[in-house]
Amino acid sequence: MNPTVSTANLTLPAVPGPFVQLGRSLAADALKLRRTAALWLTLASGVLPVLLNFCIFYFKGHLLLKPGVDGWAKYASMSWQTAAVLLPLFVVLLTSLVVGVENKAEGWKHLFALPVGRLPVWLSKLLIILGLNALAQVLFVGLLLAAGHLLATLRPELHLQQFAPPVHLLGRLLGRTYLATLGIVGVQYVLGKWQSGFVLPVAAGMAGWVAGLTLLRWEHVGWIPYAGPMLTLLTTPFKPVPGMAMPTVAPHEWYQLLWFGTATVLGYAVLRWRNLA
Repeated sequence: MNPTVSTANLTLPAVPGPFVQLGRSLAADALKLRRTAALWLTLASGVLPVLLNFCIFYFKGHLLLKPGVDGWAKYASMSWQTAAVLLPLFVVLLTSLVVGVENKAEGWKHLFALPVGRLPVWLSKLLIILGLNALAQVLFVGLLLAAGHLLATLRPELHLQQFAPPVHLLGRLLGRTYLATLGIVGVQYVLGKWQSGFVLPVAAGMAGWVAGLTLLRWEHVGWIPYAGPMLTLLTTPFKPVPGMAMPTVAPHEWYQLLWFGTATVLGYAVLRWRNLA
């Protein structure tokens, strides 16, 4: 007679906690970045604006800076202006690249068939995008300062070495600019998940980018998430201006947080109850 096994002695493995699931999802998504150009795009986003303005000031700095005037303000503001123009486009492409890993061959269906909750999977990719966005902006500020000191050494006639770089102002501007990109992240993340292709989310993001730059003089432009980085720059005085102080958080940056929160919550709600079969 074959021995029987009592089902009472069989126990299923314990379900990992939500933080363990999130950690595993983050580790898996970090490995998947090797299949994309997301890391190279992040590095390029930090390097390109600095490189462009370094070349401008290296060859034409004597025409841009007046003798005896602090050239750091001009150099930093021009570099940040280039970055503020390109930053929304970077976020659009970055989000599409990260989400596109699962959109290929409908990988989301495979993910949601695994013993991992949907919320950890949803948050994992969002955190990866937020982290790469922060890395690109921190890299940009670090390179901006390094390139400024290099300019002071290579082109002493620009007199940058006679003045101190505005480190405190750049630090505050970095934090506010990061806030000013969160609305774009939220909207593009939901678009990238909702549309399985790469073209439509990128096209929508580029249309928003163009609209944000075109409507900068509109009184309600602060509600357009893609205008956020440029609006933050425009509300930042690199030189002391009577009656103008840099706000801790500008109104349009609060709108960005609202866009981010609304987009991510609604996006997860749609994902939670959407039929993926």
